[in-house]
Amino acid sequence: MLTQTGIGEVFCRSCQCAVPSVGVPDSLALVQLAAARHHLVTVGDVRRLGISDHRWRVMRDEGWWLAVTPSHYRHASTPITLELRIRAGLGWLGREAHLHGSTSLWWAGVDVPEPRRPAFLVPRHGRGTVTGLTLHTSTRWEPIDFTRHRGLRTTTGARAILDMASGGVSARAIEAAIDSAVSLRRTSFPNLERRLRALDGKGRHGCALVRELLLDSGGESHLERRFIRIVRVAGLPRPRCQVAFRSRTGRPLRVDFLFGRVVVEVSGRLGHTTDFDRRQAGRRRVSLEEQGFRVIEFTTADVIDDPDYVLRTLRTAMSVSG
Repeated sequence: MLTQTGIGEVFCRSCQCAVPSVGVPDSLALVQLAAARHHLVTVGDVRRLGISDHRWRVMRDEGWWLAVTPSHYRHASTPITLELRIRAGLGWLGREAHLHGSTSLWWAGVDVPEPRRPAFLVPRHGRGTVTGLTLHTSTRWEPIDFTRHRGLRTTTGARAILDMASGGVSARAIEAAIDSAVSLRRTSFPNLERRLRALDGKGRHGCALVRELLLDSGGESHLERRFIRIVRVAGLPRPRCQVAFRSRTGRPLRVDFLFGRVVVEVSGRLGHTTDFDRRQAGRRRVSLEEQGFRVIEFTTADVIDDPDYVLRTLRTAMSVSG
């Protein structure tokens, strides 16, 4: 619905913005179309609505519609956001373009800093034809590295992590991205290791860093990765990670680490705080012990402040379980 606000403009209640009163039906139709398309319209949309090139030029010259890319526009009342830039960039670059590196991970909800500018991966032949966007290209262009998330074309979690590492990002940031991507099921350690082997080689900086970080892979948090590092440095056998079981009643159970018949849980909590938590933890332990497993649990303080205690306890449990 439109309401007159003054000479030369009206107010659109549907998107809370003012639009030119000249050609009100066309202007409103364009605003409504933008609202339905993530606040973006294209030159093709303008023409399909029957808006003349002259009227469209007037709308832009008067500052009602602002370019995000040469082909995508936003209304002046719509704030420019990273999501808006991402959608407009992919729309302009065409069907072969995908989100790249940390932009792809951010779009997938992985724990990475919000990029200042979106980055895109394009075929080598398309890089020289576009300006104004952060573009990357690659000689390795394989379908296994591409997917879709929330409707947009992205690189897979494994490829995005390797691309992010190639950009000179710190080890801590890459480690956090790996942990988050695995926890969110955007990738897995076996898949990341496979893509690392396939893509490693000349011209791919950062692979050595990811390879080093994967030495202690398998956990789904920094604490779990630290535990694996303690085990590796001590020369103990590498555990199976994130192992799934079923209780006697058929309920699924998932444990952090398994050393033969020894289950190790690494908890960031300093104990179970409620009766429900304690009951669930107790039943979980009983179910595992009924199946012949020995269960030990280490807290954050154990892993960080007393690794000797962790190793001593683990060695004892492994020797007893045989």
